[in-house]
Amino acid sequence: MTGGALDGAAGNKAGGPERPAKYDILILDGAHKHSLTAARSLARSGLRVAIGESPTQFQRDQKPPAFYSRYCAHALVLPNYVTEQDEYVEAIFAFVRDNGIRVVLPVGDANITLLAPQRERFAEIGSFIAVASDSSLEIANDKVRTLEVAEKLGIEYPRSVNVRGVEDLRAAEAQFGYPFVIKPTVSWTGAVADRMAPVEAVNEAEALAATNKYLATGCEVLAQQFATGRREGVSLFIVNGEVYGHCGCIAHRTTPPMGGVSAMRESFAVPEDLLSSAVNLATTIGVEGPSEVEFRRDAKGKPLLMEINARLAGTLENAVHSGVDFPMMIWQWGTGQPIDRVTSYQTGVRTRWLAGDMRWLWEGVLKTDRPDSVSAASGLWTFTSEFFRTRHYDFVDRRDMRPAVAELRDTAAIIRKQWDNRKQQAAS
Repeated sequence: MTGGALDGAAGNKAGGPERPAKYDILILDGAHKHSLTAARSLARSGLRVAIGESPTQFQRDQKPPAFYSRYCAHALVLPNYVTEQDEYVEAIFAFVRDNGIRVVLPVGDANITLLAPQRERFAEIGSFIAVASDSSLEIANDKVRTLEVAEKLGIEYPRSVNVRGVEDLRAAEAQFGYPFVIKPTVSWTGAVADRMAPVEAVNEAEALAATNKYLATGCEVLAQQFATGRREGVSLFIVNGEVYGHCGCIAHRTTPPMGGVSAMRESFAVPEDLLSSAVNLATTIGVEGPSEVEFRRDAKGKPLLMEINARLAGTLENAVHSGVDFPMMIWQWGTGQPIDRVTSYQTGVRTRWLAGDMRWLWEGVLKTDRPDSVSAASGLWTFTSEFFRTRHYDFVDRRDMRPAVAELRDTAAIIRKQWDNRKQQAAS
């Protein structure tokens, strides 16, 4: 799948004179919305972008929206990364070798976990795996070890209890009461296709069900105090301990409502103490390249550390519209070029994932007994009034509308399926 804008050589900013390579960069996790954001940013700089994805994330008749983009020079369908992990890695290696790709950008946790150990092998064929070091990933990908570092740095986080069974859940209830959050200590184990996200529990039965689900995948489990304030993320780009750019983002709404993917977000000026905490955590762990440190404020407004993700943030669309081009920084880092330093960005920029906001409305209104539930009237007002406040939408680009059409089609199918399931449950 090609686009006419991609036929020429990469420009000076994108990497100098024409090369014999067919493509410059391979972006994996094509089903992730910020993979499309990264592809658009890099392709507009003259780079030839290939996008890859596994059929675990799409059906044969429902390809990722990014595959329809005019900025996707090649859509690479890969083996199943859960059941065929060796074949998956080998297919990526062969494509990179045969097409002269200089940078491989894994966007999701699964690809980072699978490809990070292969970095030296890829380097032998002249390709850079754009992920943090193995030692830093071991800490960043483990929430318990991350909190141990935060403890030493004096960074506050929610009260937490390691959970192995019902007695630990009762200890958590005694400390901070229901509702509280159940989260796996790692986001991907290789046993399931999807990233494992935290969930809220309002009683012991829910907490035990979530705990058993995560323990069955081989994860350790944490119970954490439920913070009710706003969600604030700090995206960073660090190389050799030096910060080349950052961008702050408030996640106003997420799907699922508790700790899910941001559906409505806004750039903001990060307070100095919050920025210092984020940078200290990332540099102490040794994270390089892109990362995001996530906080949520408690009822008194105090920021509490949630986690650090050593990868591009799902809020990338917001950062790019605010003037921080993390994808180009990744290309410059991976190809040994001077990295463009970003010292300021526009605040108050609102970006919206419309399909995700629709899901937020659906989930928030229908699930009336949840901590983040909203009334129908409040939810509808919040959802509809946003059309008068927000100019930028994920997937939507007037020069590249096919991904937006595909995304809306897929969302309609999901909502229709959920509605049919709900009617079946009501009838039974």
